[in-house]
Amino acid sequence: MRLFVAIPISQSVSKELESWAADHKTGLPFRKWTHPSDYHITLQFLGDTSAIQREELVTALKKVKANVNSLTWSGIGTFGPPAAPRVLWGAVSGDLEGLSALHKEVVKATSSVGFVPEDRPYSPHITLAKGFAGANKMPIEAATSIASSFSFEIDQFVLMLTHMNESPMYEVIDCFPLIKHE
Repeated sequence: MRLFVAIPISQSVSKELESWAADHKTGLPFRKWTHPSDYHITLQFLGDTSAIQREELVTALKKVKANVNSLTWSGIGTFGPPAAPRVLWGAVSGDLEGLSALHKEVVKATSSVGFVPEDRPYSPHITLAKGFAGANKMPIEAATSIASSFSFEIDQFVLMLTHMNESPMYEVIDCFPLIKHE
């Protein structure tokens, strides 16, 4: 099983992101646009996981505690060279301190059962598209404009399974209500 831990995006927020993507697909030629059911904020990629590891992982993740309030979709960004980016993503703002604390608690929990955290800094985002396929340089102004921003509450995180080459590609296999610190 190829797993990762994430914050799911609500259906109402997914619809907003889907609408934005539909309005920008022709002006932003990416090879693959994220299916609306697959929108999420990754907390930690885990990779190939055995059934035994999954059981231990679920036990560890049930103990995670963090205070995260609302987040806001606040813009667009890219990973990779500006002329031909690898990834187009939705930026999040709001309670980034709480989100970072949740990320650290998840990494601590997964490390206790043998998963190794990535050695790059945590960069929370919502992947919208991958693989710029334009003949010309990507129009930066189109990629950075959003019609409106909107907030969403964080009340859980999930364990997701990847189904390679399928759409939608991700399946929630375990949910963890967010346990707040007192």
